[in-house]
Amino acid sequence: MQSQPPGFDANSSLDALRDPAPIRKKGAWVGSAAVLAVIAVQIAVPFVALMLPPPQKFGFQMFSGLGGARVFVVDDEGAVRELDDVEQTVGKVRPDIDWLPTLPEAVCIAVPEAVEVRVEQSGRERSVVCD
Repeated sequence: MQSQPPGFDANSSLDALRDPAPIRKKGAWVGSAAVLAVIAVQIAVPFVALMLPPPQKFGFQMFSGLGGARVFVVDDEGAVRELDDVEQTVGKVRPDIDWLPTLPEAVCIAVPEAVEVRVEQSGRERSVVCD
């Protein structure tokens, strides 16, 4: 039989191994808090985006789209025509992007004979007088 160190009690050591409750990691709550924070972010970001006018990036309606944009150009003679080659002018006109803030100015630059440009998208419109 092997000799045991002084103060060693085999029964108490075996009980400690059988009952895992007293053995706890100090940082166990940190892991739980991190998991809860990730879940909260995954719920909060789309929820906030859902409350803003659609479509919003990272929202549930991200790919629902505003609808296509229609571009009308008024030339120096006052004739109004719809610009059919918008995609050749500015690239792919994706429906999930709000084109009203930027597209009229881009068309003014791309179409030299334009005096005025009007963009319509989802029942809204914006007109710009070209320089």
